[in-house]
Amino acid sequence: MEQHDQERSWKSDPRLHHMDAKKIALLASFADELAAAPEAQRMNLFLDLHRKMRQSNLVFSSEERDLLFSILTENLSPDGRKKAEMIRRLAGQFPPK
Repeated sequence: MEQHDQERSWKSDPRLHHMDAKKIALLASFADELAAAPEAQRMNLFLDLHRKMRQSNLVFSSEERDLLFSILTENLSPDGRKKAEMIRRLAGQFPPK
């Protein structure tokens, strides 16, 4: 599956229909920015996403985070999924500020 098709498919995944439209719009905007950004600028985009979420009082429930992770990793190779899961576990060790 091409990356463009994959991006479109996660945005229209029926499992997201119950999620707040503001959250989906924020994620879609973030995904577009991330795809267009040089690798050296991507960390700043993650920090900016975190700031936007705090300013908008948007919080993803654990169920929403699990669903998003599942959707975004389902087309990865087994090795890619392992790497994503490792990053997810490491990120979970740091409490949100």
